[in-house]
Amino acid sequence: MWVFGYGSLIWKVDFPYEEKMVGRILGYSRRFWQGSTDHRGVPGKPGRVVTLVEDPEGCVWGVAYRLPAGQECEVKAYLDFREKGGYRTTTVIFYPKDASVEPFDVLLYIGTCDNPNYLGPAPLEEIAEQIFNAVGPSGRNTEYLFELADAVRNLVPEDVDEHLFSLEKLVKELLEKRQNLNCLQNN
Repeated sequence: MWVFGYGSLIWKVDFPYEEKMVGRILGYSRRFWQGSTDHRGVPGKPGRVVTLVEDPEGCVWGVAYRLPAGQECEVKAYLDFREKGGYRTTTVIFYPKDASVEPFDVLLYIGTCDNPNYLGPAPLEEIAEQIFNAVGPSGRNTEYLFELADAVRNLVPEDVDEHLFSLEKLVKELLEKRQNLNCLQNN
């Protein structure tokens, strides 16, 4: 069994796997439209994490992990718990970056618009502000954003995930403003 990671599963791999492969899925776009009250935010002040939205022109790069033989059920149960905040699973076709490898099916965790933590679209500036301010049991929401942007940039330098990289830029500008404000207040 293979599982596709497109968010924290790319950079926070805390489960056993036998093999991993960079590649993409088609028909979706990655969006910070899923609320997080259990990892990157808290109830009443959710963070924002990624989910996938159907998009006929979309393409999402990520990493597929082959779960260890004989441990699939155990690892999937762990991932089901980790992704419990409104995600369901579906199966999609994965296209490896290495064109010599045939496409194959992967399990995908997706936060659909009917789950209780779904926040949906908002102006990028609002999403950036929410990410900038949110903190949860797993840490600052900004860390999630920056780790994901760095991981995607390193794995697939040719990927132009406009939503992800625009948010990264906006949040870095907010951090810079806060640092400048702190400098002014301390002088």
